Amino acid sequence: MNVPARLAAFAAMLGLAFGGAALAGAAIDPTKQEPAAAAGEHGGGETQAAGGDTPHGGDGHGAGAAQPPVAGDAPAGEHAPAGDAPAGEHASAGSELSGLAVSQDGITLEPDRTYFAGDGPKRFSFRIVDERGRVVRDQYEREAERELHLVVVRRDTAIYEHVHPRKGEDGTWSVDLELREPGVYRAFADFQIDGQKRALATDLFVAGDFEPSPLPAPEPVDEIDGYSVEVASSQPLQAGQARTLTFSISRGGRPMEDLQPYLGARGHLVALREGDLGYLHVHPDEGVGGSAVAFGATFPTAGRYRLFFQFKTGGRVRTVAYTVEVAR
Repeated sequence: MNVPARLAAFAAMLGLAFGGAALAGAAIDPTKQEPAAAAGEHGGGETQAAGGDTPHGGDGHGAGAAQPPVAGDAPAGEHAPAGDAPAGEHASAGSELSGLAVSQDGITLEPDRTYFAGDGPKRFSFRIVDERGRVVRDQYEREAERELHLVVVRRDTAIYEHVHPRKGEDGTWSVDLELREPGVYRAFADFQIDGQKRALATDLFVAGDFEPSPLPAPEPVDEIDGYSVEVASSQPLQAGQARTLTFSISRGGRPMEDLQPYLGARGHLVALREGDLGYLHVHPDEGVGGSAVAFGATFPTAGRYRLFFQFKTGGRVRTVAYTVEVAR
């Protein structure tokens, strides 16, 4: 073979070699990645059950739809919900909302029924079970003189009840609920086990035509049975900031000094966030006396909240309600 022919053949061989290497490199490219999983493919959330209802029968007190809900500029600072707070920030005591799920940390609320006809008192029974399905019986720790509190509120917050079911020997809790008004209610079981407070919740459904009531505008005063109760905040309410809410009780223009203990305290306060009814149970500052009852609270997010304050005079528990707005 002459020299030009040899050079042509050599060039052809080099071309084949480089082409093969390129094909091999493309086939085994170590930088090539698999497509990312679709958003939400690995996400998971707890299923929320339904719940609430105006309980009657048993040991309980509440505010009905006919009661004028009052709003307050009073109070409470708040904290970003768990997981949303910037690194290094921590929610203060009484700032975490609960009652958004039927199960938490392996502890589950199991109701016997969630659908009711609005034709009178109905027995509502439920159990608290652990991660293995065993009924919790004796592990409850008493708080506010009870092992378990049941708060039932219609989802428009127009009807509110706080009752105390009775526990059977098998660990089943039962109470008669008078569900006369149609709508969807949220039932919160508030209890403590092993030093950890929980509020598990489920929706309760009452058949019939439901006309929701709009959330009342903020007003600092509510009245009931001749009593006037004014709520005030130590500072303007702001998300994540601790505030002191003070409820001053008077009758006929004169401060009421004869408040009686209710559940071992001078008052009881529950706050519910508009939209999802996130539940915040606040305990009073027993250092404040006279006709005023004070609570330290921190609201976790901006928005509107419905406050339900209960106090006892003349052997009767009374409930007043307020709407408050929390700034960002």
